[in-house]
Amino acid sequence: MKFDVVYYNGTVISMDEKESKYHWVAVKDGKIAALGLGDFTGETSETFDLEKHTVLPGLCDCHVHVMSAGTMLNSVMLQDCTCLRDVLSALEERCLAEPGDGWVYGFNFLDQAIKEHRYPTKYELDEISHGHKVIVFAASMHGNAYNSKVDAIAAVPEGYPGVEVDEKGAPTGVYTSDEATFYAQNNIWGSFSDDEIWKFVQDCAEHAVTQGVTSMHGLFGQFVEGDRDVDIVLARKDTLPIDLTVFHQTWEPEEAAKRGLVRVGGCLTLDGAAFEHTMACFTPYDDRPELRGVLYHTDEEVYHFVSKAHARNMQCTMHAIGERAIDQLLYTYHRVFAEQGRKDIRHRLEHFCLPTDQQIEMAKELNIILSMQPSFSYFWDGEGSPFANVVGRDRANRMDPFNKVIDKGITILSGSDAPVAPIQPLTYLAHCVRGYNPVRNISVTDAIKMCTINAAYANQEEDRKGSLETGKIADMVIISGNPYELADSDELLNMEVLCTIKDGKIIYQKEKA
Repeated sequence: MKFDVVYYNGTVISMDEKESKYHWVAVKDGKIAALGLGDFTGETSETFDLEKHTVLPGLCDCHVHVMSAGTMLNSVMLQDCTCLRDVLSALEERCLAEPGDGWVYGFNFLDQAIKEHRYPTKYELDEISHGHKVIVFAASMHGNAYNSKVDAIAAVPEGYPGVEVDEKGAPTGVYTSDEATFYAQNNIWGSFSDDEIWKFVQDCAEHAVTQGVTSMHGLFGQFVEGDRDVDIVLARKDTLPIDLTVFHQTWEPEEAAKRGLVRVGGCLTLDGAAFEHTMACFTPYDDRPELRGVLYHTDEEVYHFVSKAHARNMQCTMHAIGERAIDQLLYTYHRVFAEQGRKDIRHRLEHFCLPTDQQIEMAKELNIILSMQPSFSYFWDGEGSPFANVVGRDRANRMDPFNKVIDKGITILSGSDAPVAPIQPLTYLAHCVRGYNPVRNISVTDAIKMCTINAAYANQEEDRKGSLETGKIADMVIISGNPYELADSDELLNMEVLCTIKDGKIIYQKEKA
């Protein structure tokens, strides 16, 4: 056979069941046609010298809010700000640089990291806006602040939960609950045209390619009236450079089924987030002992959603961060399985940040796929851990227990939760192996699986992607270092994506210095 292209002179990590490694990989008609050791001696139309670098299967980010992630790529990043003056100065600089009166976005704001420990008000944002519409997004995306122009578009009713008011009872433009934040976002995103929405999706996908991503599990719906974004993406997604799996975020599985989808849910929130003190815990927060989070839905509401999806043979998943929310979804799966029987639908649970040992055992018994976010502990459990500041050191050590989950044989996925964190699967892979806090570290093999073969399994695509084996789609990423050789070195965290290959063809190549 004459191959189309052969990638040779490197280390090809296949991620097959035997964990085979090769020196070259040959592609024919967009699929893996052969792999081998030593020198390649066959016939091919084209060759690509790997220059001793490493090849992995194409990476998958398993939890992306695609439209808002695209927005983040066009935003002012606020994570390094230490006071409100820094925040306002950074936003004003962008307002002055942008012509007209359009949108200016600030992302990755964390009020716990700001000296004043609060959001900027709409009055403060008005002063620096220079006529623009200004939004400040919380790092968790579960809180926001807007200036007056945006506040009028958000149109959150007075008295809504989480609407901050001043001493006179007037709304300040700050929203700290999911109810208020999501209501506002629905109206804001809904004001965008189809092409504006699609531009954000394109920006996200094109950036993901530079990070070695060839597949993405994208979350759509919930924030645009009539779920218009779902329809836009379904009509246009085949033009993207990557494979995009669509999760329709609706509480009505029949709405997803009408669109021909076989999965439903995504980040439908059963609870909130840690930094907004809405993650539903069994015990109070350390920094706010009067609070222990919020469950947003009744057991019956969750049951009706899962029951309808399971009856339609639709994969479903929901956002559950704290112990109480995790309990709610796991026991719902248990109830539905008891009534309808188990099926090979491969239901998921998103986040699973603060589980108990019993909940890990239950997830194993129910065979639930856990879609987790190494990005959280990468950014929030390092020096001066925001996790520990909110929930205490003991509970912070229990957050994101990748090792315990894997030790039980549970299928675990890696996602960024972009725009909560940037799409950087190679960084998070390295963090899982050699993170700041060794209580959650795992093997190189398990870390790679989280964003390759496990992701394919979750989509029932393990026979066609997720590993480099003959007959599978030739989705690959060339990286600067071998993670097995670097596992005991801090250089593991410095690995770079050199080349992204989709269907055997190069779609991104890093420029050489």
